[in-house]
Amino acid sequence: MPDPERPSGAHEGAVEQAYLLIESAQGHHDAVRVDSAGREAVAHGWDDVCLLLHFARSLACQEAGEDDSGHVDAMFDAAVQLAEPSLLALAMAVKAARNAHRRRTTTSGESAAALLVNAVVLLDDHNPATPVVHRVAALIEVGNVAHELGFWELAAEYFTHAEQALTEALAGNWAATARRQSLVVTINRCELRLDWACALAGIGRWDQAAALARPALADSDPTDSRWPPSWVAQYHGQMHLLAALSGSPAPRTGPANVTALAAAIQAALAGDAVRAAELAEGPAEHVEVHLPTFTHLLALGLAAKRPGTAPAAIRYGEQLAALRWNDRLDRMAGMRDAITVERRRRDHEQLRRDLVVDELTGLANRRGYHAYLAAADDHSTGPNDDVSYTVMMIDVDHFKAVNDGFGHDVGDLVLARLGQVFAAHVRQTDLAARLGGDEFVIILADVLPGVPETRARHILQAVESHPWNDLAAGLTVSVSIGVHHGSRSELPVLLSDADRHLYQAKNGGRGRVAATT
Repeated sequence: MPDPERPSGAHEGAVEQAYLLIESAQGHHDAVRVDSAGREAVAHGWDDVCLLLHFARSLACQEAGEDDSGHVDAMFDAAVQLAEPSLLALAMAVKAARNAHRRRTTTSGESAAALLVNAVVLLDDHNPATPVVHRVAALIEVGNVAHELGFWELAAEYFTHAEQALTEALAGNWAATARRQSLVVTINRCELRLDWACALAGIGRWDQAAALARPALADSDPTDSRWPPSWVAQYHGQMHLLAALSGSPAPRTGPANVTALAAAIQAALAGDAVRAAELAEGPAEHVEVHLPTFTHLLALGLAAKRPGTAPAAIRYGEQLAALRWNDRLDRMAGMRDAITVERRRRDHEQLRRDLVVDELTGLANRRGYHAYLAAADDHSTGPNDDVSYTVMMIDVDHFKAVNDGFGHDVGDLVLARLGQVFAAHVRQTDLAARLGGDEFVIILADVLPGVPETRARHILQAVESHPWNDLAAGLTVSVSIGVHHGSRSELPVLLSDADRHLYQAKNGGRGRVAATT
């Protein structure tokens, strides 16, 4: 009997395997399995799986201290080609994370914040056909890079969004992958809370740090046999420090850097700066458990207050911490503004597209057609005035019979499929538009003699050979095409001339091309 928690199809199984390889890349990378999965994905055209495997290779390079930029770039290029919002957001967030890390050691490089803004706004779109685990992966990575950049409020929001999406994933066929993703959210949220609380403690706001840390202690221990041992140690170490920050008793045993820092925090809370300095001296240099940035800085800040440190040096460190905190707040406000601006820009762009794009076919509508003519007219003065244009008027043969015999839903699907066929036969400089009903127009720009008639016959054949039977048994579709040539200056009148040839094609028996003689 199949496992109800495992994806059923071959593609879905490959996606699940890719996420397993992503997880194992962070400590137990299996290059042979990744390459084998990559060959299978290429053979089947599973572009999303290829993208995820680039992510796995990137993580493996990071784990080994190697340059992963080639894999990140390949991941990004694949996402651009796919144009799926969740996967593009994932690739952007990964690239942003790498840029953020790079900016720690260099003063040049692409802005990580700009990439994060685009990733956030892309996740406003949600394609129900996309596997939910892709969306969860993107939400997690956006949360991670927001944490890295100090946008902690944003990071917390996106970890919450990830948890909400996981509710759907855990109830469906993606449950196994979703459970592993939930572990990632748990440990990343814990690290975020620790880093944030330590930053507050670092500027003397111990009460606020305790308030932030305390809710984490109310949760039961989620670790079990499914957690990698290193993750268990990481989680328990972070919880150890959160307990100390909350003012609760902390365990007496644990990794050296954690127990020493926890004791230092407890001493600081008790007002014993000398004892805190002694305990904080050096624990951050041990690596039993990774300490996030501001946890490390808190340890340094406590250690700096040891006896003999110049008061001016202590004040200098405290003022730097305050400046760093205020700068973070300003950058967070700027990030919110940038996200709002990008959302407005995308909304306006979508509105403009909606005005000129036919919703059913995805081609230009009549407004788009007239906008194309206006743009061509704007460029009609210059050395290329005599550029040759061709207009094809296209009509679906007996379309009323399709609607009457198969229903209007099938009729709409026919028009949508025709839109795909026509779009495949035009270049970026050309235009394919639906003028209304079953009437279409194609404009070819800068074409050589003989090409338009050949292109029209190819379109005719593509329509006739399309598997219409997939839509409804017994369904066949053909089109008639009228073709007329002219110069750029004649474009406004070419439509009526091509329309005249269309009627010739229809009167000649339909399913044919009639062109300028």
